[in-house]
Amino acid sequence: MPDSLDIFITQEQWASVCAPIEKARTLPNQAFTSEAFFELEVERLFCRQWIALGFMQQTPTPGCLSPMEFAGIPLLVVHGDDGVLRVFHNIVAYDGCLAVIESIQGQTEIVTPYHGWRYDLRGKLVATPYWDGSEQGGLAAFKGRSVDLIEVRSRIELGIIFIDLSGVADDFDHHIAPLHTLLSDYRTDNLDIGRDAEGASLFDSEDLATNWKTHYENWAINVLHEGFTHEIYAESSQIPRVDEKGEKTYVELIDGALMALSYREQDFSDTYQLDELPFTPLGVSPEVLPERAFIGSLFPNLHMAVFPYFIHFIIVHPVSAGQTRTLRAQFYEATSATDPDMLEVRLEHQHEFQQAGWEDGRIIEAIQKARRSPVYQQQFYSPFWDNMRYTFSNAVLNALRVSVQFPSLKKRG
Repeated sequence: MPDSLDIFITQEQWASVCAPIEKARTLPNQAFTSEAFFELEVERLFCRQWIALGFMQQTPTPGCLSPMEFAGIPLLVVHGDDGVLRVFHNIVAYDGCLAVIESIQGQTEIVTPYHGWRYDLRGKLVATPYWDGSEQGGLAAFKGRSVDLIEVRSRIELGIIFIDLSGVADDFDHHIAPLHTLLSDYRTDNLDIGRDAEGASLFDSEDLATNWKTHYENWAINVLHEGFTHEIYAESSQIPRVDEKGEKTYVELIDGALMALSYREQDFSDTYQLDELPFTPLGVSPEVLPERAFIGSLFPNLHMAVFPYFIHFIIVHPVSAGQTRTLRAQFYEATSATDPDMLEVRLEHQHEFQQAGWEDGRIIEAIQKARRSPVYQQQFYSPFWDNMRYTFSNAVLNALRVSVQFPSLKKRG
């Protein structure tokens, strides 16, 4: 029986994507514009991988309930009275309504909006008012039925909530290990998101009219675009990232789900101008700056820019074939994240990343429009610059190869 992937990618196109980079072509435009292809990605790629859902500080204290979505799937993050963050499918077994519609704090239980069913903060059904006519209702009638909120396998790492919608993704520690290796010269055990004057976490988000893969390709894999797209890089004599002999001034790192460019901070000191920052350095020893910095991605939807004084994370939410939403935050050493004397610099950092996001957004939205052109259905690569982009295209194709039914995604009666 033919694989449904064959509807979107011909054997010739498949072979061209997998060919050596000198002859290879990108995924065809249809992979970026087709809603049916996007649904296949949700089923086969995002529902099989560990994906970043949000930041822990979005649900900061016990009793916080945060409804979220990922690729149209309604989810609920609950900060339990035991201090544990749990993620549930945000749907009530009886009435099919969301269990929680809007974020709320200070709750001791979850009271559903349609028929008042009550769950404890661990997702267990505890009351069904008037189900049998009595004020408290009764739970005996539900014996043998699935009525509790369905928990999603989750882990928290570096202040980020990761989820496995299938319940059978690879071991999380194996998945995250390359990121820990990348950050081995950094102290990450006391990071916090920068705070504003009121003490609220400095998140920001952006909605982009582009495909998630285009965003991914641009963020940490397309090195050559920097000096042509971004003001900060256009003004730097250290960009593009080649020396006078035409040799790269960075190193490509590809390790499991991680791809990144690694560079010596001192080689780009004029570009980033970090010397005067007041923040506590993130080196393993606070007195020593990490020698190397990184710009990278953890497949399939987490991006990062790692600097000696802070780490910028972007969580990417695919919304549709032509829509992508990002959530961004800068992490500092905990005292630097909250020190009011450093607030102005934290706000400047946030603005600078917003500016870079706008510059990138303008381009990747233009790429999405261009994918509707009847010519050039596939593009080609620069072997010198595009190895990581080429690797990403093949990773997407490989993730879509096999169709599997996962237990936690089956319909429940």
